[in-house]
Amino acid sequence: MKRGRMRMANIEKRSIIDRKKLSGEFFFISLLQEARVCGFLDDCDAERIQSQCIEFLAKRCERYNGGDSSSIRVESAEKIMQSNLYTVGLYLKSLPDADRAAEELKTSAIPEMYKKGRELLDSRLHRAKNIYKLVQKNRINSPSYTYHATIDDAGLGVFFKAYDPDYGAHEIPASIDYQLCNPVNDLAGVEYIQQYLVKLFLENEFCGHFSAEDIHYLLCGYSEGYKDLLINIFTQVLTAALGCVLVKRCVVGLNIPRDEIQYLHDRFSKDADNNLLAATIQNGAGKMTKELGVKNPSLRKYIRESLPGVTVTIASALKTNTLDKVFVPLVNTDLKPKIRFSPGAKMADEVYRKLIDELLKCRYTGDKLALIKEKVKSFGDIEDLLFDAYLNEEEVFSVFNFLGDAEMAILLKRHPFESEIQAVDLAEKEKTLRLMLKTYFNKLPLERQRNILEIRTNLIEAF
Repeated sequence: MKRGRMRMANIEKRSIIDRKKLSGEFFFISLLQEARVCGFLDDCDAERIQSQCIEFLAKRCERYNGGDSSSIRVESAEKIMQSNLYTVGLYLKSLPDADRAAEELKTSAIPEMYKKGRELLDSRLHRAKNIYKLVQKNRINSPSYTYHATIDDAGLGVFFKAYDPDYGAHEIPASIDYQLCNPVNDLAGVEYIQQYLVKLFLENEFCGHFSAEDIHYLLCGYSEGYKDLLINIFTQVLTAALGCVLVKRCVVGLNIPRDEIQYLHDRFSKDADNNLLAATIQNGAGKMTKELGVKNPSLRKYIRESLPGVTVTIASALKTNTLDKVFVPLVNTDLKPKIRFSPGAKMADEVYRKLIDELLKCRYTGDKLALIKEKVKSFGDIEDLLFDAYLNEEEVFSVFNFLGDAEMAILLKRHPFESEIQAVDLAEKEKTLRLMLKTYFNKLPLERQRNILEIRTNLIEAF
């Protein structure tokens, strides 16, 4: 009998409600619905809970409106209801399992559960503030705009000034543009902020194993204009560190020469089985954390959670033969030679006006181009007549054909076309030129495009 009782005690209790089916962001509503489906709650229970929610909302609205609940706007009342349910859900979510949470929903009053949830919310908010301070201390020294804009007072800092735990507990009043390697999903309010900060802290902690200079050179290898891109720094550093392990180079150096990137391509291409590739990456991650001396269990777990994404990226790059975009060598932009460009002396105004008059009188494209080729000797005059000579697209493209890579680079630098929205305030002639330039550039061979962009990056204008 005694042994039998012990066996019975060891049988794990099976939950009626599947926790995986519940929403993290809308926990209260999803729990209520699932509890009805599973028979945990009947119609009477649901009506009683709904009635309590409405009564509690009326009291909260009255307090929100300074004692008058009759004139509150519908939008405000809906917001307060969402806040109430979020706070109650925070308490229910803290219980051991979904069945226990449904039982609490069945037996306890809404105001009582709200009070417990509010205490938890205050505790979460206090913890989030402390983690935010830690994130500010261990932030990466990087020129990345979105990274610092998110961490600064005008980004995440706004949350702690504007968050309303009483009437907007579910909201996230903050400017968060920096994307994590592993995004925060299915959470709202202080839960979202706390989880985001924890993940950002861990990403910073990992990057702290490497010098800021090497990280900068690595990201320059990815894109010299990375400071304006929505790029996750941790992902790039983790990928480079894994690459270093796989080619048996020093992890902290982050540098993988181009010939060894080709070696990785050849090696991974043999691993057609994705499971084999994933195992190789996981094995490399183990060696990497050991070499770096990563002791924090939370960071080690975060790295493991990041590996599937890295593996998918590598597998995709192998299929498109772009592994050199995943594993990149360090690029020290300070060592790159600068290219000095002089636009040349413009012709006298009177001579220039006469040329424009002649061009406007020409009926045929060939005559216009011959005249331009004969008379125009400086880049400055070429640039001016692109605006003044009323050339059509075919004629403009023909003028572009006269230009070398340096001239094309300076045109792209002076007249960049990023998007229709950014071009909305431009003069019509400027907008047209930028669009034609973009169209022409996109039709050039890729090798020439890369060369022009390389020149543009290192271009210094001399006037």
